[in-house]
Order: sequence, then structure tokens, then C-alpha cells
Amino acid sequence: MKPNIILFIALIFSTNVSMSQSVDHEEGGQYLKTVEYNVIMSGEKKEFDWYNLKHKSFIDRLFFGTKNSFVEFIFEGSPEGSNEATAFRIIKNQQDDSYIIEITRFRNVHKLYNIRDLLLEKTTPLKIPYWISATFSFEIRDRIEEHNKQIAILKNRDDLYEPYRPEPKEFQLSKEFAEKMHGKTATLIDNFKGIGIPANIFDGNNVTFRCISEDELWTLSIHCPQRRALQLSELFQQIIADGFDNKMDESKYLKLLDEIDL
Repeated sequence: MKPNIILFIALIFSTNVSMSQSVDHEEGGQYLKTVEYNVIMSGEKKEFDWYNLKHKSFIDRLFFGTKNSFVEFIFEGSPEGSNEATAFRIIKNQQDDSYIIEITRFRNVHKLYNIRDLLLEKTTPLKIPYWISATFSFEIRDRIEEHNKQIAILKNRDDLYEPYRPEPKEFQLSKEFAEKMHGKTATLIDNFKGIGIPANIFDGNNVTFRCISEDELWTLSIHCPQRRALQLSELFQQIIADGFDNKMDESKYLKLLDEIDL
């Protein structure tokens, strides 16, 4: 009996170790990993919840608007490389437990950056040193304060971004595939670990992985991903490209996801 018990305990221990292995990031660029609340204020109905957009860039909001989704992915190619930005998000319908994927892209990164700069212009608050503002009348100071309040509200409204958003393509997903995509994304983010000192890379690609985990929003942004993060990024890019060519193949992607050891 004792050898069997020892073997059983050893198997449990080895399984736990394999499940919690780190995803080391070496020789790549900078990265940022955040874990925060997904919803910061409840609405009267679920669809009116206020989502946490604190760490969402203008590019994130251009692709996905002002709501967080079950899974999100963005690839920003360098102008010297692919010169395009592609993205997808998986939306979970809580009512019937169904899933859809939306894929979208900007074929020219320069155009994307021009839109980003335009939106930045529209949403930059007025910042005036106190020693200057102290010389203003109360009326002018009130107008500046009101202007900055309106800017903050505008920045979190989707009608600011919607006119510039490319029309997405939409596909129904099986629950198995959607959950597998979510599981791989969550595991990558959770186990991702920076090793050593980041390389000084001035060009290259940027990728963002994001998912909702219970009440939290998990995000991982990487400049020049390496190894397993690169594998998952390339697979996600393939899914987007296949979607635009109407060649989505869930069975193929499920096998490829299983091959990525996270």
C-alpha cells in the first residue's frame, strides 16, 4: 500500500508542477502585465456596466470600443515589416452561453498611428501651471475645469472611436474552441515571467493578449514576443488571416493550441 500511496502523491505533485510552469521571456523587448478589476461601476443592467479602461490604449479602443471582452488580441506590425495591425475579440453571450469572434485590421500602420494622434489631440486636457492659472479669473478657471471634465468623459465614449473603426468580420465559435482560446490566453498571462534585462529594440512588432478572468481583467502587452508567446501570437494571427480568407478551421486550431506548451 505504501508504495502506491507514495506514487499517487508523486503523480499529483508532478501534475501541479507542470500546470504552473513559467513562460520565460528572454531576449525580447519590454512588456507590461496588469491584473485589475474588469468592471468599475455597475449599471442598471449588465449592458450598462462601466468597464475598466485605465490601461487600454487608443489603439485598443479603436479596435474594441469601450467594453472589455472574453478574449482580446492585437498585433501591431512595424512599418518596416508587415505594416498592418490586426485584432480579434471573442464575445461571450451570457444568456445562451454562445460565442462569436470578431476579426478586424488596419492594412496601413501609418494610418492607424495618424488616427491615434488625432484622437490624442481631441482628448488632451489643458494643463496650466498653478502660478499662471492663479492669475486667471474664476470664470476662466471654471471653464478650463469644465473643459477637462468633458474631455475625460469623451475619452471613455465609444462614439469618439467608432467613426474610425474598420468594419469587423464575425463568425460563430464553438464553446470548446472559445474556451480553449481563453484558457491558453489566461495561462500565458498568468505564467509570463521576464528574465534578465530586456533587449534594446527600437522597431519590431507589438502584441497584446487580454482576457476576463472572473471579476478581473488580465492584460499582457509585449514588444517583440519570444518563444511560446510568439507561438501563440503567430497562431492568433493565422486565425485572423484565415478568417479574412473565409478559411476558418476550428479542428486545426484546436490541435495547434494543444501543441503550444503553456
